[in-house]
Amino acid sequence: MHSLAYLARQPILDRDGKIFAYELLFRDSPTSDTAVIASDVLATAQVLENVLNNIGLPKLIGDHKAFVNCSREMLLDNLFGLLNPRCFVLEVLEDVEVDDALVKAVERYKARGFEIALDDFIYNEQFLARCKPLFPYVNYVKMDIVENSEDALAEAARFFKAKNIKVLAEKVETKACFKKCLADGYDYFQGFFFAKPELVTGRKIDATSAAILRILLLLRTHPTLDKLCECFSENGNVAANLLRFVNSDAQFRSHSIANVRDAIIWIGMRNIQEWLMLMLYARPEMGMTPQSSPLFQNASHRAKFLELLARVVRGTDDDLPAKAFMVGLISRMDALLGAPLESILTDSPADEEMRIALLQRSGRLGELLRLADAVEQDDQAAIVALLKELNISAALLNRCVNDAYTWAHER
Repeated sequence: MHSLAYLARQPILDRDGKIFAYELLFRDSPTSDTAVIASDVLATAQVLENVLNNIGLPKLIGDHKAFVNCSREMLLDNLFGLLNPRCFVLEVLEDVEVDDALVKAVERYKARGFEIALDDFIYNEQFLARCKPLFPYVNYVKMDIVENSEDALAEAARFFKAKNIKVLAEKVETKACFKKCLADGYDYFQGFFFAKPELVTGRKIDATSAAILRILLLLRTHPTLDKLCECFSENGNVAANLLRFVNSDAQFRSHSIANVRDAIIWIGMRNIQEWLMLMLYARPEMGMTPQSSPLFQNASHRAKFLELLARVVRGTDDDLPAKAFMVGLISRMDALLGAPLESILTDSPADEEMRIALLQRSGRLGELLRLADAVEQDDQAAIVALLKELNISAALLNRCVNDAYTWAHER
């Protein structure tokens, strides 16, 4: 059972919408409707083993921090004693008994340089009284926006900020909720609100995005090299980006590539497609690097995740992995561009199978996309059902999730 465990990663954003940290969530093999974890200690121990031994912490979180759940037993047993305190934030779970032994354990971790968070805090007299002894050691309080009233959320922000404790809003799923918590003074935000688009009526795709989509559309027709070079020459900004990209590789510092034809030959037709789609999410005018953009990280990870799954379920359809990769990337373009997917698909390289997947979540590609949604949202019931529908094992799910994290980091 242990070998089938998999890891979910949820982004934590700062007030500028950039990635500050990730919460790492262990999930047992989803082979039943319950997917019960035997114990908190086992769960977190398996998260750490998975991260440190199988994936590697830098590939999973980059330069960011990792929030991990801690039960009373873990804290008292010094489970985190060998970890780097600069990388991990220890989340004290909401149901932990706070007594002298626990306070001393937290104090020891704090003295070693760990940051401490209180998880799923409910702003009421009971929680405040129980957790008061921990306040001198706490760096973050995570407020569940579902379990707290709007007044409680606002009051909690004032209360904890007065104590120099950062406040984090959990389960933020809409831009309106994000803006309300932002106005209340919250420092950090957890949830997938960044992928929920605010559509602007009449907004057009910008010139660079349109150029990328035109080249992608051409690529779907399997063009000759001459035809592809001609298309690049008609879109100078994209061509310039391509040359900068290929010449950034160390092996070409003494031998730069000077023309688009040589660049395409070096990258290869298939990889050009991936590079173009990634460039949509990584352009400098977005105001942040790909590593700090949650939308880029999410889109690139789900694209690779879908491609890896498609390689297993494709049967005789050799085009399915490439389509799955593009479906994953395009599925977040509405949030990037602020335009409906229907209008984006008009100029995209999407065929009918891809359109149905993106707009209706149906067909094989649609099922894969629903599985990506379920993993990101940690929807255990949906994961179980979709694995059965797709005839995908829990072991394969684990491998694809982990390999996609590795690939997204290396891009």
